Amino acid sequence: MDSYTRQQGHQQPTNTGYHGLQQQDAAWSDLIAPTPEISSPASPPLPRRVTFFQRAGRNASKASIGLGIEHQDESTGYCRVQQASPYGSPPPPFDDTKTPYGLHQHEYYAGTPDTPAFYPPSQNRDLSPDGPSKPPLQPPRWSWSWLNAPWVMYAALFLGIVFAASHHVFYVSLNRKPADDQLKMMRFGGFLSYASKASLFAAVFFAYRQQVWLTVRRRHLRLKTVDGIFTISQDLTGLFNSEIWKKSKVVIFLAVIMWLFPLVVILTPSSLTVELREEAKQAQCGAVRTLNFEAERKKNWRSPDLLYGYPGFSLSLWNCTLPNSSEVFEPYNATFYDYWDGISPPADLVTKHTAYSGNVVPRENVALETCGRGWNCSYTITFEAPGYKCDELGRGRSMDDKALKNRGAPFDSSDLIPKGDFAYIADVMGGEYAKPQVETFDGGVPVRKPIPKHLGALRTEPVLWIGHSVRTRPNDTLPPSKKENADFQSGYEPVIFRCEHYVTRYTIQFNHTFSSQSTTILKKEHLKPIIDTLLETANSTVSDGTNDTTVAEPRTNYVLPYPDHQLYRLTAAYHALGLSFRNFLKGKIHYIPFPNPITDATQTRLIDKATHLAVPNLMDAVQTFYENITLSLLSNPQFMIVSWAAEPETRSGVTVFDKPEDDTSPKYPCVKTRIANSYLYVQRDLWIAYSIAILATVICVGLGTAALAQNNYHVRDIKVSSVIAATRAPCLEELPWKTSKWGEVPWEIKETKLGYGIISDRESVGTPRIGVGLQSRTNTGTSTEGGVVGNGRVYYGFAPPEVLERTRRETFGPGRARPKGSPFSFKIWEHS
Repeated sequence: MDSYTRQQGHQQPTNTGYHGLQQQDAAWSDLIAPTPEISSPASPPLPRRVTFFQRAGRNASKASIGLGIEHQDESTGYCRVQQASPYGSPPPPFDDTKTPYGLHQHEYYAGTPDTPAFYPPSQNRDLSPDGPSKPPLQPPRWSWSWLNAPWVMYAALFLGIVFAASHHVFYVSLNRKPADDQLKMMRFGGFLSYASKASLFAAVFFAYRQQVWLTVRRRHLRLKTVDGIFTISQDLTGLFNSEIWKKSKVVIFLAVIMWLFPLVVILTPSSLTVELREEAKQAQCGAVRTLNFEAERKKNWRSPDLLYGYPGFSLSLWNCTLPNSSEVFEPYNATFYDYWDGISPPADLVTKHTAYSGNVVPRENVALETCGRGWNCSYTITFEAPGYKCDELGRGRSMDDKALKNRGAPFDSSDLIPKGDFAYIADVMGGEYAKPQVETFDGGVPVRKPIPKHLGALRTEPVLWIGHSVRTRPNDTLPPSKKENADFQSGYEPVIFRCEHYVTRYTIQFNHTFSSQSTTILKKEHLKPIIDTLLETANSTVSDGTNDTTVAEPRTNYVLPYPDHQLYRLTAAYHALGLSFRNFLKGKIHYIPFPNPITDATQTRLIDKATHLAVPNLMDAVQTFYENITLSLLSNPQFMIVSWAAEPETRSGVTVFDKPEDDTSPKYPCVKTRIANSYLYVQRDLWIAYSIAILATVICVGLGTAALAQNNYHVRDIKVSSVIAATRAPCLEELPWKTSKWGEVPWEIKETKLGYGIISDRESVGTPRIGVGLQSRTNTGTSTEGGVVGNGRVYYGFAPPEVLERTRRETFGPGRARPKGSPFSFKIWEHS
């Protein structure tokens, strides 16, 4: 058997000049796979020197634009490959029947005893008579061919999903966090979105390349349709070709998906936005103050008690039993002591400010000092202070007036409308401390001696007796004002309640928002009466040597300025604050025949300015009013009772810090909040976009896998080199080409139908199609059995349908039809 014959049972005639080889190996059954190396028994061939050539066609003598270098035979007008002859110079005459010039890289000529073997260009052998002129070219050590493998498509899909998941994790880490470095975070999110989109796009584009070649194999299409199929991923004009829509729907689908992929980069980053949100954190706040009335026990009016350059204030003013006592200090005795004279001007100012504003008076810059710049804060403090405990005694016209009298009420329901003429009555001074206590010189020094026993005694705390009328029909525009009206009697009902002065434990929540302050009483516990006595007689004739005719029982519970002067000072502070409050409540509002207020209550929020009636929930409003006065004391840190919340025994005084870091005050637990820009991640929006993109990519990868299966898992690309290799058929030269300086293609050629498949080039000698069970042939090109291809090259390429059909008949016989399989099929097209 001839050594050049690769197929068992096929003999090589000895007189054959050139012949092709067959290979039954599986690698040769792949229609597109590279042809394996073939060893030759001939002497080592030398590399040929090849230039590109253009087969003569119409207008061959004119200039044209093309790839490569032309050499034109002046006698024939043909351009041929120039190859150095192994026999020396000049080369042997050109023989169209035997020359191996221009063979495809998948084609091999094994040679004969008379003619050396011809190897593909990759062998790089020099056929010059002088031997090798330079070292043979070696294949590069590093090759990117590993990227041209099916796994790249699946890897791209996997990477797209990984980048999408990373995008989600990154946004989750930012959600509800302060929007710092917005530009940086948005850019990184955009990068992850782009990376996911690029990976998914790469997978779809890989599938698109396989489907492009599969489509041109399955369909005979016009050249302009082929143009559109190959360029539709970059040029949308192909969508206006109706033939593409009819014969390449899968390619259209893939192209549309690729064109829509940029939406991923637009939609996914928008799932992270910035919103104004309240940020809260547990922190330690400075300059948080509380009230400590115990500090009044030690306050002596003779001492300025300077702190940070500011004197300390008491809530009370004092008289003394001795003249010129400013330099006389404790210990007190029976003839030398201080006794209460009234409320101090700073305390009275706080009371009036609270009454007129109707709210707790905040300390200046309290939010800035306490919370810090740019923050709001809240905290809770607990302290003991005076408060009024109120009880409602009766409501309505049927209340028991006799029971009220028995409990000491100075009036009854008959004094209030609709029975009486008054809409508001407040008797709040019963048993009030008399001023002056005795006839005195300057400074409160008693004129008469000896000093009365009860001089300056705090005998009782006056009870608040308040009655008012409320409207039974509050939705009426104006209340009835004349008793003659039929609805006057039913339009009002009287309410009477009483309040007692108690030592109260408060739990207050302070909220500082921007420059405003709000307070909420979380808990209020009444501990004990400030003075535990009961008023027995007022304005009686009983005299104890003072101007105060108050008699309260038990007298042993009187609070005397001596000997327990510290308790006296504390009780006097409570009494002073209560008195300033009661001064606003006392009085009446005569309502019939017209409103005539005789009270300062109209300057507060206790009285409705439109109707001159007390607010319906007056009892609660009275207690709140007094609580607001108490909390307003914090507005002036010069008061002795204002101390640090973290250290209640330490007076705070007036502190001024130029910078927040200069704040040396004890820190107190608080919750800091601020309205700031924060990231908001809407997971739904991100995953709607990514889910659609990933699902579409999975479908496209499935189509790409089907195309790979039908192409025998040979990866195809749409590079220029692949297009050149697919358009080298000589039959294409017979088309009506026209010379164009810029390479334009005539419209009549664009309308020519072409197909892609096996082409037999009858004009030259070459190898039969690799992988097809062709029979042995002679050098004359006549077959010994059916299905033999005549002399010529056999390769894949573009050609008119009739050329492809002729090759199919010659290769497979008249009984084999061109495949019409579905693009979703996974069947390998080995003989298409």
